[in-house]
Amino acid sequence: MKKFFLFFILLTVAFNATIQAQVTIGSNAEPDANAVLDLQSATKGLLLPRVVLKATNDPSPTSTHTAGLTVYNTSVSPKSIPFEYYVSPGLYYNDGTKWIRMALGFSNWFYMPSVSFDTSVTAYGLKKDLYKLYCSQFQNPMVKSDGAPASVPYILKATDLYYYITEYDTNVFGKISIDANGVMTYDVIGSASDCSFINIVFVLK
Repeated sequence: MKKFFLFFILLTVAFNATIQAQVTIGSNAEPDANAVLDLQSATKGLLLPRVVLKATNDPSPTSTHTAGLTVYNTSVSPKSIPFEYYVSPGLYYNDGTKWIRMALGFSNWFYMPSVSFDTSVTAYGLKKDLYKLYCSQFQNPMVKSDGAPASVPYILKATDLYYYITEYDTNVFGKISIDANGVMTYDVIGSASDCSFINIVFVLK
């Protein structure tokens, strides 16, 4: 009889857990119909797990890369980590193959660092690797603030970016194109003046 009674209790608990698959925490209100877990508070927030990530390609401290996993990283990668796998404090989510930093509250575009174009002679089909020039400057800044890493800690991959030229001097440049890896092809059709310009913008996909 006792065994039957215990089985009945367990069955009841399991049944109630199935019915109440949606849960509200923080109040007695019904959870939102589209939410599995509905957190409600006017004075408190959600505190995500605070972990120490080593690199974006390293799943640790979790055992494997798991798509959708979200954490707050508290660490900075050691100098031995290649720059493309570098992590710094902030929110990260996992896409199933790597950790990706959430750029919350930041602009998703920026102007390319200053770059020199030789326009002293007419030339056609010239190439300039905008992405490599960006990496070179961000990895080797001439001056940094006290306590800052030796290079800019978060450098995007070539294929993480869209490349735009928003304006340029049509008397100097012609037939401009940019491939998906940031390599620009262009003609020099005239010499630059003091007022010549070209504006290059990188946009995070």
